[in-house]
Amino acid sequence: MKRIAVFLCILNSLFLLTGCWDRKELSEIKVVAGMAIDKGENAKYKVTVEALNAAELNTQSAAGNSPTLVEGIEGDSVSEITHLFNEYYSQFLIFSHMKVLVISEEIANAGRLDFIDFLERNREIRDDFNIIIAKDGRAEDILKVTAQDRKASSLKLSPQMDHLLEDWGGDPGMSIINFISELNLEGKEPVLATVRLKGDVEKGMSMENITKVTPDAIVVVDSLAIFKDGRVIGFLSLEDSRNYLWTRNDLKTTSLTIECKKGDYSAIRVTESQTEVTSKMKNGKPSFHVSIKAEGFIEGTQCYKSVEELGTIAKYEKLINETFSKKITDTITNVQRQYQADIFGFGEVMRRQEFNSFMKVKDKWNEEFAKGDVKVDVNFVLRRSGIRSKSFLTETEK
Repeated sequence: MKRIAVFLCILNSLFLLTGCWDRKELSEIKVVAGMAIDKGENAKYKVTVEALNAAELNTQSAAGNSPTLVEGIEGDSVSEITHLFNEYYSQFLIFSHMKVLVISEEIANAGRLDFIDFLERNREIRDDFNIIIAKDGRAEDILKVTAQDRKASSLKLSPQMDHLLEDWGGDPGMSIINFISELNLEGKEPVLATVRLKGDVEKGMSMENITKVTPDAIVVVDSLAIFKDGRVIGFLSLEDSRNYLWTRNDLKTTSLTIECKKGDYSAIRVTESQTEVTSKMKNGKPSFHVSIKAEGFIEGTQCYKSVEELGTIAKYEKLINETFSKKITDTITNVQRQYQADIFGFGEVMRRQEFNSFMKVKDKWNEEFAKGDVKVDVNFVLRRSGIRSKSFLTETEK
C-alpha cells in the first residue's frame, strides 16, 4: 500500500513539473504594437505590422536605431499572412500586446471586413486594442511615421485616442467586441474613429522626424466614420463626433465655446453629464427625445461680466442650453438626411421601450429613423466660475 502511495506521489509530481509545452524564450519573440490592413495590389489584402525594437524603447540601452520595424505582406487570408512574417523577422511575432488596428478607407468603403472573424477567434489576440480608419491614404503609412512620444506610431496612437475621449470627446473607444456587436445589432449602426496623416509622409518615416520641434509628419484624429450595411458610407466632423458621444451618454468631460456677445466668446468646462433617450411611435412615425443633464464651470470669458451680478449665471446657463440643444439636434438631423443610418442607437432604445412597435419596422429601421422627429433638451447647471468671480478685464458693456 505504501508503494502504491509513493508511486502516485511521483506520478503527480511528474505532471506538475512538465513545464509549458508552447513556451518561447524572450530572445525568440518580437512584440507587435500595431497592424494595418490595406487592399493588396496582387491579392485581397496587404497586412502590415509594426514590431517593436525593445532595446531602442529603453532609454538606457537605446543606440539611436529605429524603434520599430514595419513590414507588409500580401495575401488572401489575414490569418495566413500573420504566420508568414519570418520572411522579414528573425523572431516569432507576438500579437497579444497589439494596441491599434488600422483599416484603410478603401477596405472600409468596400465593406471587406471578413478578416475580423480571424481577430475575434484568435486566442492570442486580446480585444482591447483600438480600431481606427485611415482616411485619405493607406493604413500602412500610419504605422510608418515615427513619433516623439514613445517613438512608435502605435504606442503613440493608443493613448492619444484614449486621452481625447477622456478630456474632450471625439473617439467612440470602440473595441472589437463592441464593433462586432453593433454590426449585428438591430437598431444601431456602428462607427469608428478616423485618423489621417498631416505633413510629408516620406520625411515622416525617418528618424529625423523624432528630433524636430515641428515634425514633418504626424498622425491626427480626423473624424468619425459612419457604417451602414457593413461598410463606410460617410464621415462626421470632430465636433459632430462629440455630439454623437453626448447622445450615447459616453461623453466624460469636454469644453464648450459659446458666443456671449457678437465676436466675444466664453469657455465652459463640462465635468458631469448624464443622457437619457426615449423613442416611441407617434402617428406612425418615430419620435426621439434626448434629455441631457450636465454641470460644469467657467474656464474663461471674453464678455467681461462678473458672475456676482444678479442674473449672470442664469444667462450663461440659458445660452449654453440653447446653443448645444441646437448643435446636437443639427448633428442628428444631418445624419438622418444625408446618411439614413441610425448610429445613435435610437432603434435599440425603441426595441427596449416599445418592442412591438419596433418589431413592425425593424427590417426597414434606417428608413424609419431618417423620417423621425427629434427633440433635444440640454439642462446645464453652472456650478462655479473657476477660482475668480470677476475678470481682470475692464467691463466695457453692461
